[in-house]
Amino acid sequence: WMAALLTGNPVKASRCPAGHKAMWHASWGGLPPEEFWLEVDPLLAGRVGKLYHESFTADVPAGTLTSEWAETLGLSREVVVACGALDGHAGAVGAGINPRQLVKIIGTSTTDIVIAGNVDKCIKGICGQVEGSVIPGMTGLEAGQSAFGDIFAWFKRLLSFGGNQIDFGQLEAEAVRLPIDDTVAVDWMNGRRTPNADPRLKGALFGINLGASAPVIYRSLVESVCFGARRIAEHFADEGIGVDEVLALGGIARKSPFVMQTLADIMQVPIKVVASEQACALGAAMFGAVVSGYYCNVQEAAEHMNSGFDAEYFPIPDNVKAYEGKYAAYLAAAKCVEDFSMKA
Repeated sequence: WMAALLTGNPVKASRCPAGHKAMWHASWGGLPPEEFWLEVDPLLAGRVGKLYHESFTADVPAGTLTSEWAETLGLSREVVVACGALDGHAGAVGAGINPRQLVKIIGTSTTDIVIAGNVDKCIKGICGQVEGSVIPGMTGLEAGQSAFGDIFAWFKRLLSFGGNQIDFGQLEAEAVRLPIDDTVAVDWMNGRRTPNADPRLKGALFGINLGASAPVIYRSLVESVCFGARRIAEHFADEGIGVDEVLALGGIARKSPFVMQTLADIMQVPIKVVASEQACALGAAMFGAVVSGYYCNVQEAAEHMNSGFDAEYFPIPDNVKAYEGKYAAYLAAAKCVEDFSMKA
């Protein structure tokens, strides 16, 4: 709609949201068939025929600016507008994603993006699988965690009940100094997104005693979201999509070396923090550079326009070893929570 507004042309449905949000697929001739919508709700009868059948990757021009928008924005009438994409997927392009890299956009929750060529099956248990949704000509695969930074924000609210403001920097500094212990948290405070979405699930904390301090619990919460991240990468690997490194962006990636180092130790891969603070906008600019003809394709644009990395974290061998046993405990705790939820 935004591209249509700026150009004055009919809407060209963007492949990225069409596939990931509306289940568009070429094999269906577009959106799911009428029978599907009738099963969802009889009120949807006849609606799909009034919608779009084609969708377009973000390297396809939607048109040029209208005179009104060119004047409003102070730009040339010749400026070309791309068909566009969802923010996280454009962010993966802005990060410079390549196969076997997982782009992890870390904020209140996470969006995890992977690309691969020649994916000849449906990858189970993820949030979306769409040809051309990230890099045209490759399959974009989306996963994510329902809560990441939100869990830390919840813990801060919990500790601040009654008006006592905590020093979160001090809390993290003390957590860093703690040894890896047997306190285990499950990170489903807002349900589970991947693998196998289930919004009904809840979080949990195991192994606390009267000696458990706020830094101990905070550290276990940090570890829990990192264990959840590892579970996603392992799920991709089980489905034949390997991950060799993580490209991280978002507020937490830039603000917390402790979280990033823990993520590297638990996932057992290098973590590179993207230098750009606006990687989603940078990815959109890369698409713009392609539709304007400045670069031949998105890969070439990313090669020349990427921001590089301003931090890198490598797994610490002693921590990797220590976390192996704790990850097994996390998986057991998660199964316990899932079993309990099914019985409740």
